[in-house]
Amino acid sequence: MTSENAGFCAKCGAALTTGNSFCTGCGAPIPTPTEPAPPSAQTVAAPVYAPPSSSEQILSILGGITIASGFMGLKRTSYTMIMTSTRVILAELTQDMLKSAIEDARSDTKAEGGGFFKQWGAQLAASFSYAERYWEMAPDAALAETPGNFAWDRNAIEKIKLRAGMTRDEAADDPDYITVKTGGNKFKLLMGAGSFAHAKKALLAAGLI
Repeated sequence: MTSENAGFCAKCGAALTTGNSFCTGCGAPIPTPTEPAPPSAQTVAAPVYAPPSSSEQILSILGGITIASGFMGLKRTSYTMIMTSTRVILAELTQDMLKSAIEDARSDTKAEGGGFFKQWGAQLAASFSYAERYWEMAPDAALAETPGNFAWDRNAIEKIKLRAGMTRDEAADDPDYITVKTGGNKFKLLMGAGSFAHAKKALLAAGLI
């Protein structure tokens, strides 16, 4: 049987025989071949998430805002005032949005076995608390919610004042309102009855007054 060649001696160059510990030519010890190391498992780096690009925070929210426009101010548009660390966002409350919120509230109450008066109360609560949903939204998402939404940069706001309306005996009462002066324009934001204290608290929380 022919012995298997295991290479050549590094010292004398003689052919080496598999199984021998020494070279048959010069007697030099034959190094024991080492087993190749198994390939190391590939390490997958954990994903690194970039921090939010904006640090804008919602500071306070004021619902029940109305802006008059058109001929003699007869057109009224409802808004929610979202005050953030960098902007004041006016989010339009459309009739479809309000109707949907009221219907959802009434359906939930009806499903829970509530009668007419409980359903009616739920509708009122939905109409007044609809603004609270913006606490759960990012400011950019709130601004983009409807085409009628807009915003003022806080750095561009020159003056904000909260004014109490007037109560009259024989004519309709003047509502409480907020005036905002920005970019050379002046806006009058009307509020519902009894909103003065709530509006003051919201504006103070946002550092606007």
